[in-house]
Amino acid sequence: MAGEEPAPGPDVFVAHDEADAAWVEGYLLDALRAAGVTYATEASFALGHPRLLELEAAVRGSRRVPVGEFFTGPKRSVLAADELIAAVLVPPAPGPQQFAKVGTRNAMVIAVCSVSVALDPQARTIGTGIGSAAPTPVRAVEAEALAAELPWEDRGELPRPLAERFGALVAAAASPIDDVRGTAAYRRHALAVLGRRALTWAWEEYR
Repeated sequence: MAGEEPAPGPDVFVAHDEADAAWVEGYLLDALRAAGVTYATEASFALGHPRLLELEAAVRGSRRVPVGEFFTGPKRSVLAADELIAAVLVPPAPGPQQFAKVGTRNAMVIAVCSVSVALDPQARTIGTGIGSAAPTPVRAVEAEALAAELPWEDRGELPRPLAERFGALVAAAASPIDDVRGTAAYRRHALAVLGRRALTWAWEEYR
């Protein structure tokens, strides 16, 4: 009827090799039914396009969320229970970018804290990102404002006091905590150092 929402599609799609048919048909499908899980198998698609249209009708739609609005807290986001991330859209870098982190070892590891810096020479702006030092990733907006003091025109040397101020403002933008990976005081100190270094590296690349 007009105005009615389409019937929900299956929870899962089950495809299997012929060698696994006995286990899938003799156990898995029964277990899914017993658990209340709806499923579709390869046989369900015998009707071709009509079946695909039914599945398309069950899709709620799509949306784009700015990355700054995506995170809502530790291990939390605006993603709904029935949503998937289909893509992350990243524009081409307009200038040098640098990323630095402190970890407990030189390998794949959760950062104690991290900083990213991106320069846009045409817009004459600095972009920043701070990780593992607040409930969500954050920007150092006051540090970004120092872009107005950079020697963009002649690509001169980055003044050390300016780099130091940038690092201090990066640290001030964070709200770290004490945990098993590090103290809040250590994170603030590290962010100041990483912020200064990341800006220096990016500026040297720009020059």
